[in-house]
Amino acid sequence: MNLNNSKNGKEMNTRQEKFNACCQGAALGESFGMPGEGYSTTDIKQLYGNIEQLIARKESKDFHALPAGNTAKQTEALISILQGSDPLPDLQNFAFNIKNAYNQHPEKWPKATTFPWPPFPDGGHYSLSFAIPAAWQLAQKQFDVHDLAKWLKSLEPVSKVWQQGVWVYFQMLTWLFEINPSEFDRIVCLRKIRMFIDEAEQLFPNEFKLRRRMQIILPLLDESPEDILSACGDISSDAENILAFTGAVFYRHFDNYKDALTETANAGGSAEATSFYVGSLLGALHGPEILPQDWLDQLSGKDRINNEAEKYRKLVSV
Repeated sequence: MNLNNSKNGKEMNTRQEKFNACCQGAALGESFGMPGEGYSTTDIKQLYGNIEQLIARKESKDFHALPAGNTAKQTEALISILQGSDPLPDLQNFAFNIKNAYNQHPEKWPKATTFPWPPFPDGGHYSLSFAIPAAWQLAQKQFDVHDLAKWLKSLEPVSKVWQQGVWVYFQMLTWLFEINPSEFDRIVCLRKIRMFIDEAEQLFPNEFKLRRRMQIILPLLDESPEDILSACGDISSDAENILAFTGAVFYRHFDNYKDALTETANAGGSAEATSFYVGSLLGALHGPEILPQDWLDQLSGKDRINNEAEKYRKLVSV
């Protein structure tokens, strides 16, 4: 037996499992955070007490009711991105797929949803999930960072802070796909984030929102969740606030999915997005073992999410 081939095969299987867990962890995270979307922490306490399990989203003036375990617009965006990636996402394919998804499941979006150009589905919040197939391609060495920089620069018209955010997010995912969870170090993680922000600013210059938000958050990482939440603007839909809060929760709870998602969901604001991204990072680091089985059992459409991830992975591996 060729031991080197056996070792490489095992590493490949682990990476594949991590990619699927990244997608499924993201969807599960969104399902958990869904009831807190658009609410303040005070609102959440009044409506739900404390979100500690997958629960239904209540009907409101802004949102349709959804049963417990459902996913919403972030997961639909990820599926639309995977379906439209050959091998990387583009705006035109995403626009076509996301509008079809909306037509089939309008209840998953806010009631006031519009589709401006660029085709991002909810009032200007850009889906950072473009990073997920890019991270897979980089981890598989199908593309290098120069190829991916050229691809990301080709996506126009988009904002620089979104491009920077996608760059930082896919570099983080790639790193997490490649390391053993036992080797994860929070200080190294912070160094990586700083490095990825530096790269993003060089590629997409004269935009400093991510850096400034990071500088504000760093001294607060071991402080109360309320302090972090306030520093992130109560998690508005701005990419820098979403990414900063996501990174802070991941730093604090990198080895516990339930603790991470409970803190994220009960923070409110853009809870669907932050819960989605936190879940994706945890899945990318640990693989399927980190995902709570009792929550997964309640996740509606988990086979669909896994099938789309597998379909994409097999398509681009040919």
